[in-house]
Amino acid sequence: MSDRALRIRRLLAIAIAVLVASGVSAARPEPAAADNAAISVNTKDGTTVFKVAFAIRHVMSDVVTETNAAVAYNSCTDCASVAIAFELVLVENDASVISPTNIAIAFNENCATCVAVAEAYQFVLGTGGMVHFDAEGNRILAELRRRLHALRKEDLTIDQLQAILDDISGQIADVLKNHLVSVEPTTPAATATDTTTTTPTTTTPTTTEETTTTTPTTTDETTTTTPTTTDEVTTTSGP
Repeated sequence: MSDRALRIRRLLAIAIAVLVASGVSAARPEPAAADNAAISVNTKDGTTVFKVAFAIRHVMSDVVTETNAAVAYNSCTDCASVAIAFELVLVENDASVISPTNIAIAFNENCATCVAVAEAYQFVLGTGGMVHFDAEGNRILAELRRRLHALRKEDLTIDQLQAILDDISGQIADVLKNHLVSVEPTTPAATATDTTTTTPTTTTPTTTEETTTTTPTTTDETTTTTPTTTDEVTTTSGP
């Protein structure tokens, strides 16, 4: 079995484990640290469960296998579940293997008039070196993150939700194209040494540019010039 198939099976196993845990066990398994997953499980009649996951990964390893998943599950009456996952993967070195996984799963079980929506967007960009977002890029990404979480308070049709998510995806692509900045190599600060002259020796400290992202970063990397974007959308409606 291929590595990709194994990762997909692992994601499915995560989803199944969460579904089982929601009805049988008090322990809820968590996705692996390297996974970005939005998992929405609804078993209460007449309600909506809305989950969002948004992650930015800085990758510098030789093998890039980041996973992004959205899972929506219903087992109730007149209910809905929505799962939305966005992941940005910045590969900052010459990785020999780039094999990310993006998956969306929507499932209704023993459901009447139910709607399950799962949408997964993954961007993979080889940067050729260490990068960070400029101030405007960080501002846009923070606003998009807020916009995604605010969607839970809006009464949207599936088509309206899809249009908003596609617009957010387009804005992310623009940020990746126009608001990434290379990290300059650090210049060692000069050190003061004793001297026999009468003029004192002074040193000027150097400053290094800080790398800022909206989420914790890992140390890993890749090389390409344009982002590879994968979208996975699954929607199911009950009878």
